[in-house]
Amino acid sequence: MGQAYFVTGTGTEIGKTAATTLLYLSLTAMGKRVTIFKPFQTGLNHTNHTYPDISWYDELLGLKDCGMYMLEPETSPHLAIKLAGERIDEQCIIDHIQSLKEEYDIVLIEGAGGIAVPLIEHETHFYMTADLIKDCGLPVIFVSASGLGSIHHVLATQSYTAMQNIEIKTIIFNFYQHENMIHRDNVETIAKLTALKPLLCIPAFKNVKDDLPGYTHTLLENPNYIQQLKEVFFNAYPIH
Repeated sequence: MGQAYFVTGTGTEIGKTAATTLLYLSLTAMGKRVTIFKPFQTGLNHTNHTYPDISWYDELLGLKDCGMYMLEPETSPHLAIKLAGERIDEQCIIDHIQSLKEEYDIVLIEGAGGIAVPLIEHETHFYMTADLIKDCGLPVIFVSASGLGSIHHVLATQSYTAMQNIEIKTIIFNFYQHENMIHRDNVETIAKLTALKPLLCIPAFKNVKDDLPGYTHTLLENPNYIQQLKEVFFNAYPIH
């Protein structure tokens, strides 16, 4: 039986897809059977009639059928479901995650937006992203931007996650510029305030699709990065 991890952001357009891709490339290079699952994809690209993240995984990784519910309106899933006139049962998602865990060593589940996003609106309650995470017993990986405002966004996300009794495995910073003093201080300050050990800081690429595979290859030559992956995904800590 494999293990699934939920990749969530401290906001939307935070780079979860790029971070998930990097993790997929890294873990497959380590010989693991890995797949990606995105339960909800909202926002049809009317120019080429594709769903951006699902299309990304297909084009860059050759992964087919990563999505389950593709909804044309570019809104939160619960609203997109209503606007599209769909009816969705969360148990179908839970069952699919379980079946993927039986087939793969690692399942990377990319959420829609952040961890406090409502997924399905029922008559008496909302089924939240946090509910799905808890129902499946998933640890989470945060993806955060690196710039101004990141401290607040991470602390708020961590606080909500802790209230839900959800395990946080690590945090990945995106759009990182080492020469930027604010970026450097944000990463250091967040680590001190949250006690979260960052897995890595992904730089701001000129062309992320072209640059990400080469960057990942370079990372995999770093023994420290390999060890951090082992700690996050396999609880393998060095013996001192």
